[in-house]
Amino acid sequence: MLAAGNTKITDLLSITPPWIPEGAHAMTQLVELPPADAGPGPHRHSGPVFGYVLEGRILFELEGEEPCEIVAGDAFWEPGGEVVHYQVANLDSDGWSRFLAVCICAPGVDMITMLEPDEIAARDHLRHPSARQNTETR
Repeated sequence: MLAAGNTKITDLLSITPPWIPEGAHAMTQLVELPPADAGPGPHRHSGPVFGYVLEGRILFELEGEEPCEIVAGDAFWEPGGEVVHYQVANLDSDGWSRFLAVCICAPGVDMITMLEPDEIAARDHLRHPSARQNTETR
């Protein structure tokens, strides 16, 4: 934490991001999930994403990692590229969940690409065992 005068700065997340290609640009988004909303389906981002939960509780699942709950005040990140983001659902049934996302976008590539059902099925074995849809691969 850094303090100077009345200003207080607290580090929330410190990571070494993957390589960022020349010509990339940053995009800052406010993502708002209605009560009990499942959020967008499985997708990937063209570059790393850094986020901060402003309000609510979110179920967050990246490929290979156990799904986890992140709550208001938590920071998170995902590497982007080929790593699939499976879930970003609002766990609150009676309130909105909101988070800020700073996306580093690769040049010439859409910031988000939704997965088709056949690719979701083909990658199921890469998910954490607790999140797999095919019970034969658990």
